Amino acid sequence: MTTTTLRPHPVAVHPSRTVARGNLATRPTTGADRTPPGVVDAPSAAPSLAPDRGRVLAFVAPLVLFVHGILVWVLGLGSASPSAVSGAGPLGADGDSSGTVSLAVGATIDGADVERLAPAVSGLTLVLAAAAFCWLVAALGTRLEHLRVGAPATALAAFGVGATAAVWLGQASGLLGATLPAALVVGGPVLVALGVAAVLAALTLEGRLPIGSAALAGVGALAVALPWGLLPLGALLLLIALAPLTRPSPDVA
Repeated sequence: MTTTTLRPHPVAVHPSRTVARGNLATRPTTGADRTPPGVVDAPSAAPSLAPDRGRVLAFVAPLVLFVHGILVWVLGLGSASPSAVSGAGPLGADGDSSGTVSLAVGATIDGADVERLAPAVSGLTLVLAAAAFCWLVAALGTRLEHLRVGAPATALAAFGVGATAAVWLGQASGLLGATLPAALVVGGPVLVALGVAAVLAALTLEGRLPIGSAALAGVGALAVALPWGLLPLGALLLLIALAPLTRPSPDVA
């Protein structure tokens, strides 16, 4: 009986099947920096950019103020003109003087209803316009780099919105009389206007708003404040003055 000696044959490894192995000695095996073999660190996600709401609000806020001015103008004409309320004017259909306005659908609107609804509707649009300008102040305050007046201006405008809303709710619910002191009625809008003026002045000083636009905004604010019925015109001037702010900000990609 013969014994056969078995010789191990070397196993050939194909070059394409070579397994790439990292140097395990260079990898830490303990501690927080230990990385398992074959795990690649995922790239960090790019920081998300917040939307620039100032571009939209610079257009929406003056537009809401313009709507408020139109409502004040129209409702003021309707309530101040006895002929329009009684039906003898353009709103009337039958031309009688019964103190009501006849509509095409057969419903009638009493003059007292118009006088009661006019302040409520115009006051609501004023509250919406004040809230839009307050939000605009908060959005534009984030664009400032050196003059940090965004937070105090926003707080001032927010207090003005609260005062405006309180007066409107008081008059709409009947808790406050129809005739109020002028300081109480215009106090809220004035505070909002001061907040807007502070932010626009800071943007102008930092070169983010043209001087001509700031001057036009001042003219628009003066037209709104004058008791000459120029509220729609002042709102349009503000819309034109704030047009440069509707463009993309250089700080926002």
